[in-house]
Amino acid sequence: MAQAKFCKVAGVWKPVSAEFGKVGGAWKTVPTNWAKVTDWKGIPFAKYLFVCEQFSDRLYGLDDTPTDLAGWPKFGGGISDPNDVAVDSDGNSYWACAGGVYKIGVDGTIAPGWPYTGHGTTVLSVCVDADGYVYSGDFAGVVKKLDGNLLPSDPLFVKWSHTIGTNYSVYALAVDYSAGRLYAGTGFAYDAVYSIVTLNGNTTKIYTCPYGDVAGIAVDELSPTSIYFGTNTGCLLKISTAGFLYNKYAGWGIDPPAGVSTAVYNVRVGHDGYGYCATGPSGTYGKALYKFTLSTGNRVWHYVPSGTACAIGCAVDQFGNVYGSWYIAGDSVYNVVRKVNSAGVLQWSWQPYTSAQFRGLAVSPGIKAAGM
Repeated sequence: MAQAKFCKVAGVWKPVSAEFGKVGGAWKTVPTNWAKVTDWKGIPFAKYLFVCEQFSDRLYGLDDTPTDLAGWPKFGGGISDPNDVAVDSDGNSYWACAGGVYKIGVDGTIAPGWPYTGHGTTVLSVCVDADGYVYSGDFAGVVKKLDGNLLPSDPLFVKWSHTIGTNYSVYALAVDYSAGRLYAGTGFAYDAVYSIVTLNGNTTKIYTCPYGDVAGIAVDELSPTSIYFGTNTGCLLKISTAGFLYNKYAGWGIDPPAGVSTAVYNVRVGHDGYGYCATGPSGTYGKALYKFTLSTGNRVWHYVPSGTACAIGCAVDQFGNVYGSWYIAGDSVYNVVRKVNSAGVLQWSWQPYTSAQFRGLAVSPGIKAAGM
């Protein structure tokens, strides 16, 4: 029997040895790298890591050794200011850039007809669900639902477009696939969390944040559904889908001492039922990757490397390995991407050159709440 790829077992992606799957109530032979999402779909057997790098405007695709994938990195041709990236169940990556939203295959080929350039301002955030719908948010406060299965020129490509408000910069997006909800975190002039119906784009503000920009957001779709988000003032907060704040103190999950300048950037909920985030730029509680419990916000561990670089990006795979990106202005050996295992122990670090300005990153097979 051949070794299978990944399969969703009790809500968690796991490697299994099997050549059968339950289809229509009956056990049938199925390809070993397929799983039931809405329909049977293949998922990549290999682990892919995608990283935004702004100094030279490069999009990196890596394997887990880490080594550049064939056809990567991508640069030129209008690619600029990459901020965020998401990956679907087929290994396609979607990139939020100043020039629009790019779709790129595992082989490094930009999908025909892409990028989508209909935003008008820099795209700051992107996420994708199990059906291939792509959600993007920009600096001007516009959120769009795009059909990643179509060409951008198709009149049905943009499913809806909603303007939250002028200067409501959409710094973070997270989708709850099972509930048909998208959550947006805004900042710049208006700091808040919004709930958006993925079917039609109807938008409701559920929480006004008094602690600064909502810089990262994640959703735990298990009952009761909860939303976790970080702010640029160093807060990690948990709210219900109705906007109830579980912990009124501004430091839920991460409790920076008074006067420490820090921030909580990317926030993720892993397949393993824990939360993760990246912090910076300074202080005892800055520059770190954190693993925390969803129920209490207590730290399980935090990984703080040497140097003064800021932890910006955070992604977690189905085994609880965490990938982080660190950034500091100018040439520095601390501009790196690192892998930390589920116990918080460094596995490797990677740096293409010393001026690399890393931002968002994503790892396959994707985020559990998105259906992957």
